[in-house]
Amino acid sequence: MQQQEKVKKLVEWFVRGALRHAEAMEAMDDEAAAAEVADLNRYYAALKREGGVDELLLRLGHPEPAVAGMVAVYAMREAPGRCVVTLTAIAALPGLIGFRAQAALERWENGDWEK
Repeated sequence: MQQQEKVKKLVEWFVRGALRHAEAMEAMDDEAAAAEVADLNRYYAALKREGGVDELLLRLGHPEPAVAGMVAVYAMREAPGRCVVTLTAIAALPGLIGFRAQAALERWENGDWEK
């Protein structure tokens, strides 16, 4: 498989994983959410190795806030300005998604950043 195809697949898997993670969080299924985070960690590491972070960053504009937010959280160190803008918009949303985005922004602003 060529690099461009690998990156495309990894981005697709990341998007699906972000959606599954959001579903698990809404269902308060900590085990499933943790499993998705483990997968997202692997996908992101592979995207970095393959030079695919820029392709993933295009998903900051994804219509599903759970996807855009997860991209922002993972890519914060690579593109902090763009990711803060995305998380700020999501933080204005009601419910868990907005709360989690606000918490991520606070960690970033306080210098306590971890994925």
